[in-house]
Amino acid sequence: MLAAAPEGLPELAPVPRRYQTGRKVTADRDPQRTVLKARCAHMGKDDTRENRRMMKMAMMGDQAGQAIAIGATGPKEAQRLWQVFTTLDAADEIYHRRILGRSRHAKCGKVEFMPERFEARPDDKPSYRTEDQKDAAAVKAWTQWHGAVGHLASHEQSAIWDGVYLRGELQRGGVLTTMGSAFVQALRILSDVSATKGLI
Repeated sequence: MLAAAPEGLPELAPVPRRYQTGRKVTADRDPQRTVLKARCAHMGKDDTRENRRMMKMAMMGDQAGQAIAIGATGPKEAQRLWQVFTTLDAADEIYHRRILGRSRHAKCGKVEFMPERFEARPDDKPSYRTEDQKDAAAVKAWTQWHGAVGHLASHEQSAIWDGVYLRGELQRGGVLTTMGSAFVQALRILSDVSATKGLI
């Protein structure tokens, strides 16, 4: 048995007893729950059931989507701005991949795996377009979106591309940064322009 600490020194901290089996009970390691908890923490929200349910939305998995969710006036506007962003982002990604032949983002290590068997489902919508038609569609979509962004002021164009290419933090702890606020405001204007051009 340990003797009391000499005078002037603090006592040792109590040691919690182990469980009867000798093993500590660990929480269930559900990967989805872990991701949702991390999103809650990143957005500066408490880890509650309601907040985790909100974090399941597709836009919460993207920094631009998180900025849209914070800066939008309501769910309807958030959905509209998210649709504009994802359509623009997809057009830019497809153009880079099909026409420029490179990814927009840095390449990293690739884990090789055996390809899975390809199966078609009744709800699949196969594309019967030729490669040239797909390339032409990629160029057309990219050109139309760049034309729409071109209608914005130069600082608004910059804010849009900052959001698309994630050139900085758009939100920090559930509060929009200056860059994030400019991005959401520019996205509102782009939403109006793209609606008049019939892009969404």
